[in-house]
Amino acid sequence: MIVTIKNILFICVIVLSFQMVHSQTTYMTKKGHLKMVGRVNDKPVIAESHKLSVFLDYKTKQIKGTLDLKSLVSKIPELKNYLKEQQQPLMVYFSGTIPSDDFMSQPHQPLIFNWEVTVAFQNKKFKVILKTTLQHIEEGSVFSCRLNAMGNVNTDIIGLNKIIPDLDKTIEIQFIQFILRV
Repeated sequence: MIVTIKNILFICVIVLSFQMVHSQTTYMTKKGHLKMVGRVNDKPVIAESHKLSVFLDYKTKQIKGTLDLKSLVSKIPELKNYLKEQQQPLMVYFSGTIPSDDFMSQPHQPLIFNWEVTVAFQNKKFKVILKTTLQHIEEGSVFSCRLNAMGNVNTDIIGLNKIIPDLDKTIEIQFIQFILRV
């Protein structure tokens, strides 16, 4: 078989076309913003990170994410000291499935749903229900999705009550994140 430049170009076009078709269903961000709001001694406190990673696969309806808690910024002295002392990353992993097929069309109406998320942290797994909105946004020829989620997490389950004395039993987590097509 004679390999010509024409054959090589044809193969390249086929491979690139496949990758473009495949990538149109995958969205992600590595610099997402997460906010945790709670109360210590009846005073509001906030911890934030800009290193939330979120991955959305429209084919499998899966949303997965990670956050290193060491990336949290807070004015809570106990939390700051605890995070500073940690040698290893404090990775939180989460995943859940979008409970609807309606989002597969482009563009779609905003989806509002209760998202059951499985969270894994330090050999513990637990479920959290987040009130979630997923909206497809078209910006010319570029598409992105806005994921807005919020819910409460029990501080006993994740062990924050041991790090921060007098922290309320629940904290609210929230994020509004644009997830770009890759």
